[in-house]
Amino acid sequence: MKAMLRTVLFLNAALNLALGVLLIASFWSSLYAAIEVPAPSPVLYAQALGVAFIGVAWLQWHATVNGQLTATVAKVTGHINWVTGAFVLGWLISGQLAVTGGGKLLMPALGAVLLVVGAILVKLASSVRTKERVQAAQHAGGGARGGAVSDTRRNAPYDDADARALDEARGTRAEPRMETPGGGSTSVNTTPVAPAGSTGTVTPVPSATAPTSNESTSSVPHDARQNPHS
Repeated sequence: MKAMLRTVLFLNAALNLALGVLLIASFWSSLYAAIEVPAPSPVLYAQALGVAFIGVAWLQWHATVNGQLTATVAKVTGHINWVTGAFVLGWLISGQLAVTGGGKLLMPALGAVLLVVGAILVKLASSVRTKERVQAAQHAGGGARGGAVSDTRRNAPYDDADARALDEARGTRAEPRMETPGGGSTSVNTTPVAPAGSTGTVTPVPSATAPTSNESTSSVPHDARQNPHS
């Protein structure tokens, strides 16, 4: 759709350039008499309007090359063209613009072309701007989702196999891990194991909470064992 907009914009630039040159040459009365179009008066206003049309044509041509300006320039110049065409048709319909011969066909055709081309430019420019906004929103949403996925992968816990390999490399026994609802992992067996010696026998290290030989393992209260006759 943007390629079509550039094509219409280029054609409209050529039309505006021709109108600008014709208005600047408004002092050439014989030229207007040949095409049977009434000469503008005063000439100064016509020439100023011709310079404006040439400036619009240059801006439109520049917008066909620079894609960032295409939609904006097409919308603005489209409004200029359809309003100009509406003024031309309005003066012709009111009968206050005296035209004879070929001018009766040339002037209405000029007004209609300006009106239609300007409306097409405005419509295409609006469609292109809407499409660009949708694509920008989709791109922004995709970037946000990509950032969330990368953060999740970066904060993901280590796998149990990796933890076991790391523990074995350090000379300790890898303990089984249990996943908790919060997403972390807890160790099931907290008894440390000493590294295996040359004989291959694994010697458990006494835990601080394990009972010693001097302590009783019976469930009878301590006072009752000392004085059974009481």
